[in-house]
Amino acid sequence: MAFLYFIAALLGIVLVAVVVNRVTGTKATYLDALVLEPGERELWRDVGADFATLPRLGQAAVMAYPRLRRHTVVWTDRRIIVAQQVLLSAKRMLTHQIFFESQSSDGAAREAATGFAGGFYGRGFTTIACVAKTFDRVNDKDCVRLQPTTDSGATLNLVEAYVFTERLAELRTSLAE
Repeated sequence: MAFLYFIAALLGIVLVAVVVNRVTGTKATYLDALVLEPGERELWRDVGADFATLPRLGQAAVMAYPRLRRHTVVWTDRRIIVAQQVLLSAKRMLTHQIFFESQSSDGAAREAATGFAGGFYGRGFTTIACVAKTFDRVNDKDCVRLQPTTDSGATLNLVEAYVFTERLAELRTSLAE
């Protein structure tokens, strides 16, 4: 009998998720179908990267960031796009869009970054507005530390976001050009 309750609870969760997605118009955006904006160009791509965030409130006493190499990070001259492989598929779905306030004039992205859940509902991915990036090491792993704006950080409960990669020197070179 407990098994039937468990199955009913799972079906209820799926039903609620389907209804919320239909009401908000949220759809998945896949990396292979993503079209860059006019004039935007790709600077760097890593299919073996990892993306993590450090929460403002409710963080663990000791944070560890395992390198599972399951994210694809695409760095353009206007934004950073983070995608993750979908379960039981070869497709990669966008999970985060990160832009720097000094480089972007996209009003929709700015509004999404300070909106509920970073604009996830209605867009299908979280948008983070950042003010700075630094190349550093966290837990003895090469990474780019991204500092969100005050508004975006407060909305998303973020102190920092990290892009872990083994190709950090190549990224530095790509951004310097």
